Amino acid sequence: MPTVKKRQLSRTSIAYIVIGVVMITVMTIIGMSAFMQIRNIVIEGVPAYTAETIIEASGISLGDNLLFSNSQEISQNIRAALPFVSVAQVTRMPPDTIKIEIIKSRPAGYLIASGEVYIIDTAGRVLDRGRVGMPLESDVDTSTLIQVRGVDVDDTLPGNNLRAVFGSEPRLQHMLDIFDALESENLLEYVSYIDISNIINVHFGFMDIYRVILGSGASGSTNLRPANIRHNIAGLPEYVRSVQLRFPNMSGDIDMSNEHGTPQFRAD
Repeated sequence: MPTVKKRQLSRTSIAYIVIGVVMITVMTIIGMSAFMQIRNIVIEGVPAYTAETIIEASGISLGDNLLFSNSQEISQNIRAALPFVSVAQVTRMPPDTIKIEIIKSRPAGYLIASGEVYIIDTAGRVLDRGRVGMPLESDVDTSTLIQVRGVDVDDTLPGNNLRAVFGSEPRLQHMLDIFDALESENLLEYVSYIDISNIINVHFGFMDIYRVILGSGASGSTNLRPANIRHNIAGLPEYVRSVQLRFPNMSGDIDMSNEHGTPQFRAD
């Protein structure tokens, strides 16, 4: 019997110790949180908005509890409210500071659908929109952007990714794949338009001299696979240099639509 009592006493003691540790931990957190109020909000980077606008969009205020602030939620709040913010990296810096590093969205292209002009980045996120012929709120100059042709989209608000109308999803995806490849090769500035009006004859304007054909005829579906788009666009600068050596100052088509993606030049 004494052995049983000792075991019961031992279990009871352990339970009290565990409860005590939990209570001390909770009280410590509560005590620390009382002194960890946000007193400084630091904005870094090259923002497209004022610091006041970014802070308002973040949902945080001076005096909020630093310990319980959610960095991911703050970042999502900023990106949802401010389309021209590409990345908002939020860092808690005890005891009283939050740092928000901003990377500005880069307008890459535009398209027109249902009388609306959509300004987009390379990921298809809408940065601004407005009626055709009316000034845009952001004052973006569309003449410096890539015009996208042949992609039909539903009504999409700034801050959201473009939504293709039913049946136009493949065209939207091809657009995104081409943008991705051009951005990876730092060739965006050399492209004037991307035309996906005919899904088996996808092409884009390059250097205001060449029409680069990515897909045409029976081989089009193969060459429009993302890996093939990346491969063909990666080899484009070198091929253009060879064309300029053989045919200086001559415009024409650079056709990559054959089965192996081997480029062929046809002068105008």
